[in-house]
Amino acid sequence: MRIVFSDVFTLLCLLGASYLSSVLGGAGGVICRLCNLSIPFHGCLLDFGTCKTKPGQYCIKEIHVKGGIQWYAIQGCTETQDECFKRITKPSGILSTHCCLYSLCNL
Repeated sequence: MRIVFSDVFTLLCLLGASYLSSVLGGAGGVICRLCNLSIPFHGCLLDFGTCKTKPGQYCIKEIHVKGGIQWYAIQGCTETQDECFKRITKPSGILSTHCCLYSLCNL
């Protein structure tokens, strides 16, 4: 009886480690928050759940600032690394992007 519980426990640990590996960016990619409109103090208004990165992609968060105030943010998965770590100043405000590479890091 004791051996059965030991084997079941070992199996559950292995399955859990396999699941965590896939969620945290193993062979299957990284899970990112996907929101097309997030407003400070209100959260995500256009929530599309999550997206999963492919090789060469990252989680991204674009922040739009005008007059020193964050107006809104967009979260998702990048298409290429070129989208990462940019700061663009326009008359309409500042757009800055931040990329990261672990699950749900763009919250």
